[in-house]
Formats: sequence, C-alpha cells, structure tokens
Amino acid sequence: MIKKISLILIIFIFCISAAYASNLNTLEIPHDFSGKKADGQFFMPKAYDNPRFLIEEYNESGVNFKNSSTYKFWPSDEKDIYFIRNQKISDLGAIELVKIDGKKYTVSVLYAITITDEDYMQDAVNYLKEFNQKNNITPIAP
Repeated sequence: MIKKISLILIIFIFCISAAYASNLNTLEIPHDFSGKKADGQFFMPKAYDNPRFLIEEYNESGVNFKNSSTYKFWPSDEKDIYFIRNQKISDLGAIELVKIDGKKYTVSVLYAITITDEDYMQDAVNYLKEFNQKNNITPIAP
C-alpha cells in the first residue's frame, strides 16, 4: 500500500514539475527569426530593417491595443491580429494577444521603418500566422 501511495506521489510531483517547466523557449518561432537576444525576443540576423519577433507577458495596464499619441493600433484582415505603429521610435508591424499555460502574452513582429509600408505589415501578419500554426495557438480578443 505504501509503495502504491509513493508511486502515485512521485507521478503527481512529476506532472506538476512538467507543467511548471514549460516556458517560452519551447515555442516554435517563424522560420526567418534565428538570432536570439533574450527570453522571448528574437531577431532576423543581418537584415537592414531589423525585424524583431517578440513574446512578452501581457500587462493589463500597459499601452497594448490602446491608441495614444505614440502608439496606433488598427485591425488587420485576420481575426484578432492588429497592425501596430510606434511613431516615437519608428516601429511598424503586427501584434496579437494569446493565452499560453493560463497566462496572456502579446506576440508581435516589428520592423524598424519610418514609413507605413503595406508589404512589411502583411509580412508581420504572415509571421504571426506561421507562429500560431506551428504552436497550435489561436489569438484572443484584447
């Protein structure tokens, strides 16, 4: 009887540790982003427009999905994926909100560019769609 209880306890502890062990580093990122800066931040090596792929914990009180003098958000043609423009530091791209392991994260692709470029915006949406498909994730409404 003690062996059975011990076995169940060991299995239970293993399951809990496996759940806590999952992190952002296990997610598959889009194929073009290989250079890693830090947890959740990736970039495209040797690209002049410095595209970045970012996964960040969602801050309810942050500026995400709220238009301001610095940030502009507007819907793309894809459900729950938005275009983003940071006019202060000249970033342009796409952003989405996802839920991973019960936590909310913003996932974005940003290009360092000073003009609004439709090709970059569509590329950013396509990278987010690729990320979602690879990780079986569906964006949620902010």
